[in-house]
Amino acid sequence: MKLITTILTVLAAHLMYGVTAQEIYINDRLERLWETKPGLRTPESALFDPSEKLIYISNINEKSWEKDNNGFITRHNVDGDILNYEWVEEMSAPKGMGLLQGKLYVTNIDEVVEIDVSSAKITQRYKHPKAIHLNDIAIGADGRVFISDSKGDYLFEIFNGVMDILYQSDAGPTNGLFYETGRLLCGQANRVAALDLTTKTMTTYIDSTGAVDGLEGIGDSTYLISDWSGRVHLIQQGQPRLLLLDTTPKEINAADIEFDPYDRILYVPTFFNNSVVAYKLK
Repeated sequence: MKLITTILTVLAAHLMYGVTAQEIYINDRLERLWETKPGLRTPESALFDPSEKLIYISNINEKSWEKDNNGFITRHNVDGDILNYEWVEEMSAPKGMGLLQGKLYVTNIDEVVEIDVSSAKITQRYKHPKAIHLNDIAIGADGRVFISDSKGDYLFEIFNGVMDILYQSDAGPTNGLFYETGRLLCGQANRVAALDLTTKTMTTYIDSTGAVDGLEGIGDSTYLISDWSGRVHLIQQGQPRLLLLDTTPKEINAADIEFDPYDRILYVPTFFNNSVVAYKLK
């Protein structure tokens, strides 16, 4: 009888694990608010515009690194409703975005396009011969536009109308970027590195992060990172990372996340799941 009870207990545990493994994990610090309606096409990045209270979403439209000219930018309100579906079209796998003085900067494989927000027109294209797979964008306080390359070893900047090399890293490619006063935080292989923008020196700031796709600061030297496969962690120097969200059991990605610091809303583009999900961070 004891043996049968033990076997049943083990079977119950396996069955329970099987159910649990298929569930999406949401930490108590997150509250799911809404998800966009069907229609997005491989959304890679979200960008919150606090002045207009809207969200820009870059739609790759299937192929991540192909110059197919079918990518586009969508604009949603902060409730997830579409304002302009194909607000700007004819792009190729658009990804990271940044706003500066009425211009939206978007990575477009091996170039950065500048969009005039008021006219919804592409007004400039920035190129550099060393650019390979440009990915994320961060805006500096002095008007510099910082760009990562997830295939090459270079970080780039656009300043005074010129795109140039900012830094060559010996630690490999960079994906997510986040600007803080005097430094640029860079998501690399299993770490967040800090690039001092005055001395042009790079050091490890937070290690053992796992993969870093999106990188956002939330204050008090605390950050959110996504790993594309479907996880979002909260990280802090000298502390173990905290899992906030895990959608990998459902094969739902977590691409280049965005954080609204005013209302503490986390926006998660789900890439192949073709939506953006909003969460309240408590």
